Amino acid sequence: MKRIFILSSHPLFSQGVESLLCQKTGLDIVGREMDIDKALERLRELRPDVVIVDNSDAEAEFTPVVMCILRERLGTKVIGLNLQDNTICIYRGEQRVIKEVEDLVEAISTGTSPG
Repeated sequence: MKRIFILSSHPLFSQGVESLLCQKTGLDIVGREMDIDKALERLRELRPDVVIVDNSDAEAEFTPVVMCILRERLGTKVIGLNLQDNTICIYRGEQRVIKEVEDLVEAISTGTSPG
């Protein structure tokens, strides 16, 4: 079972992603958070396999957020999900165009994020 944490400043984004992923076998949403500092505390406690970060907001700078998560060395894969242009960015990995929920599930399920 893959344990997933969702980080977004938009509650509807988080709820929507959670709703879609809860329907998939083998995925467990262990938490959601809007604030990076609170999220880091919860990530240390929960140690999820995957963190999904909302990077749809063109105004926001996501590199510092992602770097904070990766610096914690939790062994967590970080996936940026952009609903505006339908892309998934696996930080320290690859970028893919998504067409359906299964594309996100595949990104969650394959491999792990390097150190």
